[in-house]
Amino acid sequence: MVLMGWGGASGLQAVVGIFFFTGPVLLLLSTIFLWIQAQFFPMMVCGLFCVFWLSFGVLQLPTLGLAASYGGGDAAAGAVSKEMNAVIALYLLVWGFALGTFWLFTIRINLVFAGIFGFVTVGAWILSGAYWALSNGHFQKALRLQKAGAAMLFIVGLLGWYMLFVIMAAEMRWRVCPPVGDLSRYWGSTDVEIAALEGEKRE
Repeated sequence: MVLMGWGGASGLQAVVGIFFFTGPVLLLLSTIFLWIQAQFFPMMVCGLFCVFWLSFGVLQLPTLGLAASYGGGDAAAGAVSKEMNAVIALYLLVWGFALGTFWLFTIRINLVFAGIFGFVTVGAWILSGAYWALSNGHFQKALRLQKAGAAMLFIVGLLGWYMLFVIMAAEMRWRVCPPVGDLSRYWGSTDVEIAALEGEKRE
């Protein structure tokens, strides 16, 4: 919502706390407990988003002087410099490929998870394009791309809240079971040991 400029909002410094506390604390705990339970895929998902929130949050800390280091001591000049924005663009581009890799495996689970990773992948790439445009001095184009990428992430947020509701309803044993678009029935069983799978291929 901030990236889309709702209510005149601009800049993420005022909500930098979400990058270190609201997201990563629970995600880190979830990663640890899922590792203990040997649930590899959800563990990797939580771990992936945890380190993303933390690493992106570092970029928003003015106290580190990252922008100033690109502008010869001038933070404002550094924030719009070609070098800094090109680096962030590459950072988001690579994250898009990482998220896209996870999307490939969510299509074996359900439509909601597939939608979350599909939209977040596209959103990361669009935001990468916004930083490329900013690095080249195309400010209006960068703003349009920023809002488009933010819209993708807004959809991700809605799907995430929906999935949270579904999981909580199941945990609380509600009789209402909202649909998630199960995709697992279209695939063979995934409960197969890797070693056994490799053995079958050799045979």
